[in-house]
Amino acid sequence: MAENSNLVNEVIDFVNSGLLLSSVKQVVLEDAQIADLDTAKKYAWVQVYGEESFTWSDLRSEKMSEVWDMVYGGGEKYSEMDIKLSELLDELSNSVQKQLSPKHRELLDDIVSDLKCCLYSRAVQGKTNDFFEGIFSTYLKGGWPCGWAGDWPRGHLLVYRDDTTDTGGGDA
Repeated sequence: MAENSNLVNEVIDFVNSGLLLSSVKQVVLEDAQIADLDTAKKYAWVQVYGEESFTWSDLRSEKMSEVWDMVYGGGEKYSEMDIKLSELLDELSNSVQKQLSPKHRELLDDIVSDLKCCLYSRAVQGKTNDFFEGIFSTYLKGGWPCGWAGDWPRGHLLVYRDDTTDTGGGDA
């Protein structure tokens, strides 16, 4: 993890920046965008993708299994990293929870899971995992990756972006 600690710190710094789901940065996302939260939740939690009929959660788990294989098959080097990253997860979850507006609170588990995957992916693979780099990039731009546009694995992320005046920062 030492060689990738700056990449891991970039995720942690972002989470602590208070900019989660913030439309402050008016960045054009190249992915398909959804402005309606209820529609985004349907893509994230109900819609199935590809021939194997995976949900969005299944797709993320499938991609994360590649990272877990490295973590748990990598011996002592990765077990120490796993312990260090696990220690950060409660803090990460608390930081995310504090930033979510009331209407976004039910996204907490998905967001924490995504950011955890980004942390582990970067710790183990650097920036070589395009899937999780895309997810992290979406968060950096103020969006929530909520599904897939196209026939999995071809296509690109589907992104919820709240372009209302609410820029997060809900009460804890």
